[in-house]
Amino acid sequence: MTLLGRLQDGKKQIRVIIAVCFLLYIISFLSYTYQLPAFTYAREPTNLSLKQTSPTKPENVTVSGLVFYGRRSRVETMKCYIERNMVDNGGWLDEVLWVVNTDKNDDLRYLEELMASNPRYKKIHPDEMVSTYTYKHIWKLLDRGKYYVKIDDDVVWIDDDAIPNLVTRKIQNPNDFVVSGNIINNPPLGFFHMRMGAIHPYFPERFEPLGINITNEGDYWKPSQHPSWEGPKRFKWDLNKEPPNWENHRWLRVPDDSILYQTPAAELKYDIWGDSYKNWAIASQMHMSLFENIEKNQLDLYKFDKPWVMFDDRIRINFMCVYSDDILDTKPESWPEDKGDEDMIVLELPRKLRRRK
Repeated sequence: MTLLGRLQDGKKQIRVIIAVCFLLYIISFLSYTYQLPAFTYAREPTNLSLKQTSPTKPENVTVSGLVFYGRRSRVETMKCYIERNMVDNGGWLDEVLWVVNTDKNDDLRYLEELMASNPRYKKIHPDEMVSTYTYKHIWKLLDRGKYYVKIDDDVVWIDDDAIPNLVTRKIQNPNDFVVSGNIINNPPLGFFHMRMGAIHPYFPERFEPLGINITNEGDYWKPSQHPSWEGPKRFKWDLNKEPPNWENHRWLRVPDDSILYQTPAAELKYDIWGDSYKNWAIASQMHMSLFENIEKNQLDLYKFDKPWVMFDDRIRINFMCVYSDDILDTKPESWPEDKGDEDMIVLELPRKLRRRK
């Protein structure tokens, strides 16, 4: 099934829709530190001819990808973006560590295929299957002196300059404990994307179409290749609504931008949990908006003028850069039993360390 098909699936795939995270071409970063970094990026122009080139990877810097692997269905899509970021292909990743966290035979077989496909891929087997409060056993396995880009296995799109800019931010600002990517469908960032003009009005189609061929070929993914949504001007989406009852329903663009305030994304809050996190319709609208922004070459709509400092606010750790010594110096094996790795990395440790220049 295509990515678009998965996003448009009905209730059976709500969890897939919620889990999928898209990463931007990162010009702004979300960093955990207790002082505002004196560091800004200019807003990226949409005109391709005006884009700045990517940073150059410094010599004697080792960058490792760290993928928490458990699901073949997601990684099959992500793999091509990992490959594009390997040093042999002009990227920054010297190696990728695939942390095994599944006991399903199909997933394990696919992981073996991955290992055979690239000598820079390495497999890591923790002593046992890990979960929220035992992920710390993975963090203690890092090698000192390396920068790690942690990537969850449900990330299915990474812009070419995401990893170079992410690591550059960390290298140039060593006081930042962790640097997170500007991630789509990852609360609380949707709250900002909505207000920055990056989310557009979409509704599910009202009737099942006839003769539609779902395909991963050509331009099918582009919103412009599908009809506009038609319906009452005062139509408003209730977040309690179920998905349409036919498979692979489409989300269609509403021509009138003012309808945005009647769409699911209008309910986005600055909140880690709640509907901003779990509602399938909000997630679908954010994904369709990304497709539109890619098609129209307007990813600049997502970008902050300067890094957003999180202070005591939580953010997900789906895609982030850390320096291994920073983590190992905190002795991960001794992290509290009732704290998950996200609690420690983005809340407890930055609050405790407060490294001032």
